[in-house]
Amino acid sequence: MKLLGIETSTPTHSVALWNEGRITFRREVSSLASDSLVERVRQVLAEGEVPPEKLDGFTVSIGPGSFTGLRIGVAAVKTLAWALKKPVLPISSLEVTAQNFIAAGRPVFLFLDARKKKVYTACFIPGPSGLTRSAPDRLLPPEPGLAEAPAGSVLFVGDGTRKYADLLKGKSEWTVAPEAGWIPSAERLVRLAAARWPAGVVDDPHTVVPQYLYSAESHITGW
Repeated sequence: MKLLGIETSTPTHSVALWNEGRITFRREVSSLASDSLVERVRQVLAEGEVPPEKLDGFTVSIGPGSFTGLRIGVAAVKTLAWALKKPVLPISSLEVTAQNFIAAGRPVFLFLDARKKKVYTACFIPGPSGLTRSAPDRLLPPEPGLAEAPAGSVLFVGDGTRKYADLLKGKSEWTVAPEAGWIPSAERLVRLAAARWPAGVVDDPHTVVPQYLYSAESHITGW
């Protein structure tokens, strides 16, 4: 199986190639320019010696996250998938980020600053097959967002822990994950996609849209 993954929900965009059970090449680009992203895609496929038509499909991080970044990433994948007549597997950027702490051995709670005095939240519970989602991606004010966290020992991930640090004080059972793991990557994205691909949970490129959660930003035509 050969999959190409694109992650653009943060200012650090990344591209990765899954080729027959392993990640062969990955590239990052700190840019909002779609032409730079497409160039990285070309480089990854060329260096991995995988012609575009030999791909089984694409996977893309659909947010929540950077409004502009998500539009660029989703548009790039939709264009490539449509041209090559390949399916797409969209995955939440919060779930991709949680995979950085798959070995934590306790619930992973995403708590990201969404601006406008709100946070993005999601929760994943460890199990035999990895992390399993226990709560959907949500957009909430900080205090109701914290109320979504499960009881007991929890690993908090995201810049909301820094912006709203006062709300986390006094919770000895809550630990903040290292900042190095707060960023989702295309490498984690393609690993997730490869595990799910055999189940056939893929979409037609035309149906894939960014997940902004902010309703006003979701009313975008042209997808």
